[in-house]
Amino acid sequence: MQRASFASKNSLVTLLVSVLGCVFLYFAVVGSLTMSLTIIGLGLAVIVFSEFMGKAEPIHTAFGEHRSLGIAVMILFVLALPFLLNGNNYLLHIVVMGGIYSIVALGLNFQMGSTGMVNFATAAFFGTGAYTSALLAAKFSISPWLGTVSGFLMAAVLGLLFGIPALKTRGYYLSLVTMALQVIFTLMIINTSWLGGPNGVPGIPAYSLAGFSFKTSIMLFGMKLPYQANYYYLVFGLLGLAVLVAARLYNSHVGLAWNAIEQDEIVAVTQGINQTKVKLLAFALGAAFAGLAGALYGHYTSFIGVENFDFSISLIFICMVLLGGMDNVLGVVLGAVLLTIVDEKLRDFADYRMLMYSLILIIILLARSQGLLPKRIRKYGKLKFSKNKATSNVRMGGN
Repeated sequence: MQRASFASKNSLVTLLVSVLGCVFLYFAVVGSLTMSLTIIGLGLAVIVFSEFMGKAEPIHTAFGEHRSLGIAVMILFVLALPFLLNGNNYLLHIVVMGGIYSIVALGLNFQMGSTGMVNFATAAFFGTGAYTSALLAAKFSISPWLGTVSGFLMAAVLGLLFGIPALKTRGYYLSLVTMALQVIFTLMIINTSWLGGPNGVPGIPAYSLAGFSFKTSIMLFGMKLPYQANYYYLVFGLLGLAVLVAARLYNSHVGLAWNAIEQDEIVAVTQGINQTKVKLLAFALGAAFAGLAGALYGHYTSFIGVENFDFSISLIFICMVLLGGMDNVLGVVLGAVLLTIVDEKLRDFADYRMLMYSLILIIILLARSQGLLPKRIRKYGKLKFSKNKATSNVRMGGN
């Protein structure tokens, strides 16, 4: 009876926190800049206070026991959001961009959060997917869907090829090499005419399905939604798949190997981990995620230019992972969405936008250096071994 009461309490906590989180995000999207910053500040204060009072761990435990309930609430919120926004195309645009950037941030988290490799060239992989898909569709009349797959694969190959020489370095030297790659990518785009040069690539065709163009408004349940709703459901469907893949990888032997390398590379090698192979996998997967997001971005906006993939964009992606919480899948998505909202609402300040953005980030990181949802201790129980059928409990530093 006591156990049933405890389970019921945990399910109620999961439901309440999930609903409050969705309400928090909704008002952050629809509110003014002042309201959005206030809501984010309150959310940060609540998280810090709950950890100070020792309430964060029970909430995390409740979510672990009733994860399906929390996921169901979030899925319902995602499905209903276009209707809650009353078909406002600008607000839908902000959310779509948040979803696209979340996919990029999840890929960067494989390298930066799980493996401890700081990559300043994420925008280059993001741009690789965008330019590959855009050029195939706009100049060779190839289906945008095939172009998207090509962008995904091309970015993965570039990540693999770049990772082979880059991983001969480590620490600050690796970061410098990624910076060099980002600069090379930007200069190549500017100075290559068939890539559009500084003028970019206009007229990128939209996705279409069974003759229905994604640039066409839709009618759902008696409400007319702008074309952004088509991309909204596509992007968040792919984001859900990306979150599933990232979560499965985190809980796999690959995720353990990434964390082992992040903790101590020498110890990881002595335990039989192929450091080069595991790091290359992190680079290739991270680049592939960025390439997929880049292809989605190109076909959504119908225009891409070098300014969409320069060094400042790479810094923003790094900030998203830092803000949300490294090596925490849900935290990374939260950080990406929140910073996208703030970034879009700061556009009214034109020249002061990046200054205000930087100040906000510095304040948040000083108040919460480990991110909004920090990584937690891994917990494993009853690990079965094939030879002796023994069981043991293993704990490693991680999420």
